Parts: sequence; C-alpha cells; structure tokens
Amino acid sequence: MTVGNLLVIGIGELQASKTPGDLLRTYALGSCVALILQHPYSGTAGLVHILLPDSVNQPGDSQKGPGHYADTAVPALIKTVLGTAGLYGQTGSGLLAKLVGGASMWIRHSLFHVGERNIAAVERLLQKHKIPLVARDTGGSVSRTVTVDVASGKVVVKWGNGQKEVYL
Repeated sequence: MTVGNLLVIGIGELQASKTPGDLLRTYALGSCVALILQHPYSGTAGLVHILLPDSVNQPGDSQKGPGHYADTAVPALIKTVLGTAGLYGQTGSGLLAKLVGGASMWIRHSLFHVGERNIAAVERLLQKHKIPLVARDTGGSVSRTVTVDVASGKVVVKWGNGQKEVYL
C-alpha cells in the first residue's frame, strides 16, 4: 500500500477521497460492518463504519450522523462518493461495493444477531441501488481492521487475532 495521508473513520463516520496516496482506515469491526464504495473510473473510494442495521425505533439517536445505521449510511456514502467523484445528481452507476465485518463477537447464538442483520441490511440496500457487491470478508467471530488504498483500490483486511490478512 502507498504510504500517504491516513484518514481514520470511526464508528458511524464516513469519508471519501480521490487523492492518490490517501488511505481510508477503520479499526475494530466486530458486529459492525465497513462498506467500501469505489468508483474506478474516477479513482474515488469511500468507507463507512456502520453500527446497526436501521435507524427506526432508536430513541434519543436523532443527534447521530447518518453513518451509524445501514438504512441511512448506504445512501449517504453513495452521495458522498459520487460527489467526491464530481458526479453530482448521478445514481449508483459505476460504483462497486466491498463489505467487511458483521462478526458474531460475544454470544455465538445471540437472539439479536447484529452482525448478520448488518450484513443483510447493507446487501438489501446495495441491491436497491443496483450496486454490485464484488468482494466480501464477513461473518465469523473475529474483529477486523480495514484499510483502503484510494490510488490502487486495494482493500486490506487484518483479522484482530493476527491470524489472517485478506486482500479484496
């Protein structure tokens, strides 16, 4: 990966760039998911760290930005990536998606299945916006750190247990 400007994306945050040398990174994805959208023709990439599948019935969370919930994060990231690419008013055309995370971290047979629900919500929204999901590293029971090299489009996923590194 190119060593350049490291842009760290926290929980519920999103960022896009088309600056060669920029690296987008998010840490400690457990049941959370990272959605990466890339527009290869313009060299633009964006990443959002999604906490929960939907914003409905989340009392007191009106102050949180759109990145916290899949139902608001996916459209916000699409708009941000297309805007950064200079494609205002366009649809999801030309975007490619990669998805990471959604682990079952605490209780293997939890009734809540937050990781699985996060994955399903993002998949549904990508289908709705007609954006192909071209690569993924999801599920399991380990946390992940994700780094996106904006210039090359390469995505590196490092597992929290140090046993695996995946290139998407």
